[in-house]
Amino acid sequence: MKTAVIGVGNMGTKYACLLQEGRINGAELAAVTRIREKQKELLAPSLAKGLPVYESADALFDALEKGEILLDAVIIATPHRSHCPIALRAFADGLHVLTDKPAGVYSRQAREMGEAARKSRRIYGIIFNQRTLPQFQLLHDIVQSGRYGSLKRVEWVVTDWYRPDSYYASSAWRATWNGEGGGVLLNQCPHNLDLLQWICGMPVSVRAFCNEGRYHPITVEDDVTMFLEWDNGASGTFITSTGEAPGTNRLEIVMDEAMLVCENGEVRIGELFPELGCREAEYRKTARDPFAKIHGTWKTYTFEKPDDPYRIILQRFTDAAGGTGRCVADGSEGRGSLMIANAAYWSSWKDRKILLPKYGTAEELLFEHDYEILLNKKKKEEAERV
Repeated sequence: MKTAVIGVGNMGTKYACLLQEGRINGAELAAVTRIREKQKELLAPSLAKGLPVYESADALFDALEKGEILLDAVIIATPHRSHCPIALRAFADGLHVLTDKPAGVYSRQAREMGEAARKSRRIYGIIFNQRTLPQFQLLHDIVQSGRYGSLKRVEWVVTDWYRPDSYYASSAWRATWNGEGGGVLLNQCPHNLDLLQWICGMPVSVRAFCNEGRYHPITVEDDVTMFLEWDNGASGTFITSTGEAPGTNRLEIVMDEAMLVCENGEVRIGELFPELGCREAEYRKTARDPFAKIHGTWKTYTFEKPDDPYRIILQRFTDAAGGTGRCVADGSEGRGSLMIANAAYWSSWKDRKILLPKYGTAEELLFEHDYEILLNKKKKEEAERV
């Protein structure tokens, strides 16, 4: 499968090198765009063989449409504000698409990309590489199976995203409403928000407090506390920051019959039944000791270091395009994490709880429309301050 990498920066170089080194069975590096000078040395073997290099995605597509190059797929690794238009043109040209996270800046883009993929009948994948990690796969399987009953509460503190000011100064588009479309929620946390909804299901409401420029000289958020609700009454918190050190990454999921804790690459499960001998709801009604404390019966699951998650993502995408497998994450699933992030911004700006719409409803279209009005207002305010 002849594959082009669009945007050869830090991540694009990683994907291009995997293809260049022959580590993706059934795929080859066929072209690149926007290659940075410091990356050329890494791709020297391919460049020496005449690897086509284009100035932009449009130049690549123009060459394809003129018959000057043959392609089967593209990997999009540009700033995420450009993911949607690039993907839409790729689907229109009959190409399979693998895009880096997040799918875009707002949820309408993710929806439109999914619709274009279905219309073109091409494979559409998104690089949610943390779904390949065994600890999150275990949590997903446990929660979705219902073996411990329903979800009660979720708490995720992920503050190990520390960044100094120099990080934000590295690119003019970074950490701006006009360039990046957001801060920690759109840059660092799409993986976490994706895992949250993949494991626990989409929440139905969001109440968030997004502190803009709390720790850095930026106009977007670098500190977030979010309150979530699910349709069964479960609640949760999501806390993240790029200004706390040393930081932590701890996910707790409380079910009817167990507590799940994920931290430092391992999962601990505290089951209730072995201690209680019955369901917790029944024990709660019949226990005679008014101060009884349930300790739980704990098991710890550790995991061997997994294969390169990015190699897995690219291989599964290639297999799916060849009709022999499935993507780790279908591109349409990028919609969920973006909708949560958009709702968090909206909630913080308007100081109220935001309801999340069901996919494919009139409410979803209204959500998209109203959020984009608010985002454009933030962009205008930011531009006027510059």
